[in-house]
Amino acid sequence: MNKVHTPDIFLETEGRGLDILSPWELNSCRLLSWLEMLQFSARNFFWCGAALRSIKSDCYLAGASCVNDEVAFTLLRALDEKSREKASRLLGSVVEELRKIGLSISAETAEELIQEVNKRSKLHNLQWLVQRIDGLDSLVNKELKEKLFLYITPDRQRFLPTVGSPHPFGDEVAQAFPSANFEISEAGWCLALARASASVFHLMRTLEIGLTALGSVFGISLANTNWEPAIREIESKIREMHKDPHWRAMADCKRKQESYAQAASHFGILKDAWRNYTMHARGSYSEDDAQMIFMSVKKFMQKLAALGLGE
Repeated sequence: MNKVHTPDIFLETEGRGLDILSPWELNSCRLLSWLEMLQFSARNFFWCGAALRSIKSDCYLAGASCVNDEVAFTLLRALDEKSREKASRLLGSVVEELRKIGLSISAETAEELIQEVNKRSKLHNLQWLVQRIDGLDSLVNKELKEKLFLYITPDRQRFLPTVGSPHPFGDEVAQAFPSANFEISEAGWCLALARASASVFHLMRTLEIGLTALGSVFGISLANTNWEPAIREIESKIREMHKDPHWRAMADCKRKQESYAQAASHFGILKDAWRNYTMHARGSYSEDDAQMIFMSVKKFMQKLAALGLGE
């Protein structure tokens, strides 16, 4: 068993050499800044490139000769002991750096090259080593192409849950409607990743939770019913609160009516969003539409939480 240190954790590996997880592998749901990525890998890339170039340069220098006052290169010369030792030493460092940045295939290939260099075969010449270094460099480039990343623009970052602020709709909403936390978080992620229609999908599921809570205040069941009529009925109940004996008997009837009316003020956008969502399942939403719906659902849920409503 090999104990491997990473910037965040120790890993126990068995029979796999020195494996180190990258920051984005340790926590795939945590955002990384460009600076963090550079801090993790830029030095490693620089060192690997410098080491490989150094090995090639040594090969050309070892094959250099002066003929009639002109420099000529003969890479067919046998690989001498000094070149083997330096190549082996530098490749050892390359293996370590490649593993640190998760390029395991390239690291294993570099290890195999070290073994070949140390065999001290008479068939090995300077050209052989240069070609192998070029092959390793090409492999690193190919493996890097498999590592894909998404960039989130600054204006979209505000929709994301973060370690310091894990609830995009606020802590009050998270506490009042715990079953909506997943939907709200996913809506934020989708919006940040420019998946507008997917964001609206999660927002509508969040809205369903909030509407159920508000409907229960007025005895309106939202089960097995069309949402638009239900929303209209809720709005009607709010407008008629001052006429209802149940509500009129309350000293704070007017305040409650105003508060519920403020919550319902977001229904104009949400009714259209819900109608499109239910009647046009294959429709799509623009980013502007999704952002507007996000903010409306957010304010609606925040108002419900402030009114003391919840699950």
